[in-house]
Amino acid sequence: MKIRDDLEGVVYAGGVVLAAGDTIPDGVTVGDHLTAKESVSASTGKPRRRGSTSRATTDE
Repeated sequence: MKIRDDLEGVVYAGGVVLAAGDTIPDGVTVGDHLTAKESVSASTGKPRRRGSTSRATTDE
């Protein structure tokens, strides 16, 4: 079972940090609202990650 691909942010469950597309380890329980449907065929299987755009740039 995996965390759904459209999840924004992370989930802390059972001492594990899970992000979009991550496989849920055995023994870790999360709510159904966080899991991906098993029959999603349009998914690329890759987790959606955002680049860090909030980092300020400095010219030295």
